[in-house]
Amino acid sequence: MTDVLKIENEKDLGKVAAKRRDLYEEIPLVFLTAYSLYWLHEWKVRRSIEAIAVLNWRLFPAKFAMVGFDEYPDAFRTNRSLLQMQPKYRNLLTGAAVKGFSLNQRGMEKARELNGVFGVPTSDAGVPLGEAKKAVVPVKKAGLARSLEPDREIGRVKSSKLFQKWADGAMTDRDLIHVHALLSIFDHTPTPVRTRAMKDLEDAAAKTGDQEAARFLGDIRKMFPQAFKK
Repeated sequence: MTDVLKIENEKDLGKVAAKRRDLYEEIPLVFLTAYSLYWLHEWKVRRSIEAIAVLNWRLFPAKFAMVGFDEYPDAFRTNRSLLQMQPKYRNLLTGAAVKGFSLNQRGMEKARELNGVFGVPTSDAGVPLGEAKKAVVPVKKAGLARSLEPDREIGRVKSSKLFQKWADGAMTDRDLIHVHALLSIFDHTPTPVRTRAMKDLEDAAAKTGDQEAARFLGDIRKMFPQAFKK
């Protein structure tokens, strides 16, 4: 592939151009992250959370830019995607924050599929970031913050293993790992990020008027207070 953008270190990730929003709008975050990881593999760039978050943001700004601050990556979204890609869940990668992440065979296969959709990464060098983003990320209407997506978030909550155990009356204090999965956090995740993750879910339950989800989240707070502290 002679037309592949050359990236020699993490600082060069700022050159990467965004993909067309209509191509990635409906693709799950975990698969978009797999595409980013694939190219970090190809470029032999360190596959840290920071590098993945920056590349996700450059490639897919409508999904991975901070709400209200499009010039910054939303590392929380990338962090959540990486957790969901672990062997216990989507089984797309191996690794951890301290060592870096690597796609497994299944993750590589999915990323290669997306290469057929997006093509190779291209350069945005020389184009001011703000101008590039105006062409890709439409202005959001007030009250429609992308990161919450209430219906989708509550759907995710109610399809979780922890919610099923709660509904069956089978939830125990040994289910802390499932709380981590629900909140998309790791053992090293800072307390403010943990708090924000729970607040986002509670806000989503309130906006959708889902009283069952609200009761579930209230019980999570009471039963697993340790989940909200690093």
